[in-house]
Amino acid sequence: MNTNLQNQGLNSQAIEGLLKPGFDLYNNEIFWNNQMEGLAFFLADGLVKTIQLPFAVKEEVFVNHSFFISPLLPAISNTEEFYLLVLSKHEAKFYQGNAFGLQRVEVEGLPNGMDDVVHFEEKEDQQLFRQGSKGSTSFHGHGEGQLDDKANLGIYFHEVDKTLFTEILHDKHAPLVLAGVEYLIPIYKGLSKYNFIAEDAITGNQEHGSLNTLLGKAREILEPYFKQRTKKALQNYYNQIATPLTSSMPEKVIPASFYAQVSDLFICKDVHLWGTFNEAENKLEIHQEKQNGDECLLNQAAAKTYTNGGAVYLLNKEHMPKESIVAAFMRY
Repeated sequence: MNTNLQNQGLNSQAIEGLLKPGFDLYNNEIFWNNQMEGLAFFLADGLVKTIQLPFAVKEEVFVNHSFFISPLLPAISNTEEFYLLVLSKHEAKFYQGNAFGLQRVEVEGLPNGMDDVVHFEEKEDQQLFRQGSKGSTSFHGHGEGQLDDKANLGIYFHEVDKTLFTEILHDKHAPLVLAGVEYLIPIYKGLSKYNFIAEDAITGNQEHGSLNTLLGKAREILEPYFKQRTKKALQNYYNQIATPLTSSMPEKVIPASFYAQVSDLFICKDVHLWGTFNEAENKLEIHQEKQNGDECLLNQAAAKTYTNGGAVYLLNKEHMPKESIVAAFMRY
C-alpha cells in the first residue's frame, strides 16, 4: 500500500499520518470482538469511516482518488425492512430490521412475559389480566397461583399479538420472523392476525442470543424476500431486451449513468472496468489494465446511478444479462 500511496505523491510522513487510524483500529481488540460478517473501512485525509456489513465481501485494498463503494451496494440499495419477534414465556422482544442491523422497538403495553398477563386492568375497553408491580393480584379461572402454561400460553400470545397489531403492524406488509423454542412458534402463528409471518422461524432459546446472530439467521430466512426486487428488475430488463431501453455495452451504459438516464443498473460482482469518463465532453476511455488517473468505471456508474435515484444491483456473473460485466435498463 505504501508504494501505491507514494505513487500518488505522498511522502513517508504523510503516509504514516494517513494510515495511523487504520493501525489504531487493527489493534483495538474490543472492536474486533463484536463484528458482523463483513467490514468496509474508508480512509482519507480528515476522514475515517467504518461500516459493518451483514454479509461477507471480497478482501481488497483499493487506493484511488475516490472511494470504492460497489461491495456495499447490497446494503446501500436494500431498502426492505422486516420485523423480528423473540418469544419466550418470560419475555417478548420486538425488533425492526434492515440490511444493517436490528433495533429494539419498545411497544407500549407489550406483555412482559406470561406472568404479566394475570392482573385485571382496562385497555381499549376490554378487560385483560395483567400483573402489576404493586397491589394485589387477581387470577381468571385458576384460583391463586401462577398461570398454567398450557391453558394460558394462548392468552399471553394473544395479548402480544393484539398489542403489536394495534400499535405497529395493522398497516404494515413487511415480513415478521418469529424466534423462540420450537413448540411456541405454531401456537403464536395459529392465533396471530398478522398475515405476513415468515414460514420458517429461528428455533431454540433466543433470550440471550446476540443481535448479530439473530440478524444473520433472520436474513438467511428472508433471502428469497430480499431477492424479489432484483428478480423483478431483471424480468423487466428481459421484457425490454429488444428495445433501445436496455444495453449491456459499457460504451453506452457508463455515459448513460452519468447523465441520469439509468433506471436499473446491473454490475458484475468483484469486477473492475478501468478507464476515464469526461462528463463535460462525453468522452469515454476504457483500458485493459489500470493506468495512472484511471477510475473503476463500474464503481463510478454505480455511484452516479444511485445518487440520481436509480437502483443498483450487484450480481454474480452467471446472473448478469448475457453474462456481461454491466447492463442497464434506461429511463429513456
